[in-house]
Amino acid sequence: MSPPRNDDGIEALFPEGHPLARLVLPTFDRIRATLDDRFVATVWVDATEDPTRAGFRPSYDSVHGPGSSTMMPFVAAWLSSGPQPRGASNVVLFPDVMDATLVDYARDVGILGEHAWVKGVRGMMEHVERDPRRRKLYNIDDLDPAFDSHAVVSAALSRWVNSKEDLASLTRFCPREIVTDMYEATADHYREIAGERGGRVFLKTCNTENAGRGVYIANDRAEMEAQLTLIRETQRAHGLSRRLVLQPEIVGTNKSFQVLLDPRDGGRVQVIALSDQIVEPDGKTYRSSINHPITKDTVAPVGEAILDMVDRIWARFPDAFGFLMSDYFQTASGPVIYDPGIRPTGNTATAMAAHLARSLTGRFFATSLVPLPTNNPGLPWTGFVKKQPGLFSPESLVKEGRAVMPWGWNRIQGFGMLVAIAETEEALPSVRAELERLCT
Repeated sequence: MSPPRNDDGIEALFPEGHPLARLVLPTFDRIRATLDDRFVATVWVDATEDPTRAGFRPSYDSVHGPGSSTMMPFVAAWLSSGPQPRGASNVVLFPDVMDATLVDYARDVGILGEHAWVKGVRGMMEHVERDPRRRKLYNIDDLDPAFDSHAVVSAALSRWVNSKEDLASLTRFCPREIVTDMYEATADHYREIAGERGGRVFLKTCNTENAGRGVYIANDRAEMEAQLTLIRETQRAHGLSRRLVLQPEIVGTNKSFQVLLDPRDGGRVQVIALSDQIVEPDGKTYRSSINHPITKDTVAPVGEAILDMVDRIWARFPDAFGFLMSDYFQTASGPVIYDPGIRPTGNTATAMAAHLARSLTGRFFATSLVPLPTNNPGLPWTGFVKKQPGLFSPESLVKEGRAVMPWGWNRIQGFGMLVAIAETEEALPSVRAELERLCT
């Protein structure tokens, strides 16, 4: 039997009266309609845009090479109201350095509707400030508090949820932590936080970092001392916060959730993604996620933790809107929340691709992010698509049970972050192999 569906694109996951009944499953179109009548962007305010952020928000170009910072902005295309919105269309803002052929593709396949090109973060803000309809900007990153009257997410809300220094105020499912001044921390804290058995200790500075910056790992007291030295040097060099969080390694399955908050519909919280996190061997750098079907059985283990965080945020910020996410570990004793944020993430486009597949086929599809060097510097996205056009068409989901769509494309390097979509998780490797053959 199909679950109850309202005509507004919401399906119940739990029966009325259930403690988790507020957690619901939206359709692809419902998610996009929730974002209507706004400007939408996924642009980081990095060190290139604001040099004072060099210590915690480095440009992706400086970390991964030229053109890397042009990739994430395309994720906003997945949040477009689309070419035929149900309500007032939103406007997706793209920086003018992004590969324009991505936009051509997104329009051709019916994902992208109204959009505009802007020059950097300042140009984006000026574009919003000039809007005669006074629509607000929903962006991935915090902006100047002086811009709050034009922003969907205030600077205060963004910094509270996205930082690491006050996790206990956000969730009762947080790990054991020590929060201290980094100049008062010593190697003796290693045993205090790791316990008699030892193990890895994570040292986190509270500056809402990206690219893994701001997270340090110590395996013993000697490494703790070395990391503290490095942390203090970075703090002095960039004038960063002195707050430091010490957290023991959490043993469990590394996972993540995303929900969509809409205070106009506070009785329901849209579940966008439930995924397994794949990180690099360094234990902190995000590589990919594998998204799982959203059902009562997959939501139930983390549902209480989700609603606990939602209620705490709305208690302090009743108008809080947007994607609320957190990485967490599913442990033998339940979920342990360790890295929340109120923003779209690297997995948002991947999750939206799964919702698109479901809207086209009526079935849950597995999705995963695939980093893909093409070995062809200068290749635009549409140049890569020409190698096998059918693979990159959403209609391939219906005809072939698999497809590939873009997360972002670095035209300078000819490098892509692509979303593989397949009927089952077991079928995803064959899609990756098909992509790799196009690069030989």
